[in-house]
Amino acid sequence: MTIARPNAFLLSLPVELRLQILEYVIDGAANAGLKYPTVPATVRPESNRTFQGLILDLGYYASANLNVLLVCRQLRNELTKAAFQRTVFVIRDPYYVNAKYFRNLQRIQLDSLRRVMLVFQAYRLSQLTSWRWPFNLEGLHLDSLTIALQSATQHTVGGVLSEDYLANSTRDVVGLLRRLEHVNRFKIVQNAAFTTQRFQSWYNQVIGLVLKEDHYQRYDAPDAPQIEATWWDWHFDAAEKSFEFIARPAKPVVPEPDYIEMVAPLVARLMSAMEAGSS
Repeated sequence: MTIARPNAFLLSLPVELRLQILEYVIDGAANAGLKYPTVPATVRPESNRTFQGLILDLGYYASANLNVLLVCRQLRNELTKAAFQRTVFVIRDPYYVNAKYFRNLQRIQLDSLRRVMLVFQAYRLSQLTSWRWPFNLEGLHLDSLTIALQSATQHTVGGVLSEDYLANSTRDVVGLLRRLEHVNRFKIVQNAAFTTQRFQSWYNQVIGLVLKEDHYQRYDAPDAPQIEATWWDWHFDAAEKSFEFIARPAKPVVPEPDYIEMVAPLVARLMSAMEAGSS
């Protein structure tokens, strides 16, 4: 007869090993909460337009990653921090974006949050205009903040699809980028949202306004220089239909000719992207 030994149980393992095992339990993939569809997604039911790129994974729930914390008090105490750090928390709310989502979290849970994805209508991006920190919670430090634009079938204004909402949101996004702190990566995913212009065209508009606004605030504004809180490196991913900003320290104040020389490669890259998009 085989007798189970106490040291064969999970709780008898060193805590370091339990933390390693946790990595196999929790979905810590870079795009957790999103997926590539096996077949192109339909943009609008009444049209023949399809979409190929990342879309929201409707089968993903953060709670599935956190079930391990319900096993016993010991695992909850040991693994809460690591579990919250690795889990993407998806907030699906088409109307409001504020700190209410976190009011029931314990302090250790809130302090451990690192990855949040918002799913809501793009024309409500203005709700983020006042942010200095994510959700204006100074204690919240995120490795990634992702916005997945709500799909076209849910995006309506008075019952009519708003097809110019991206262009109307450009200034709001740029204003947010100039102020936002405590976010290492900021990403916007098209998620099969219907637009009259290609998603990359809007990305080019955002980058163009980032450069234009930064120059104005440094040299031409009445209270210049006004330096951005965060400088960003940016990248468009054509396969994902997403673009991402990676946080960097604010640029120093330099004479205007030196600044123009510094950003010249960024302007040239933008012009090349715009020319390629129009061809």
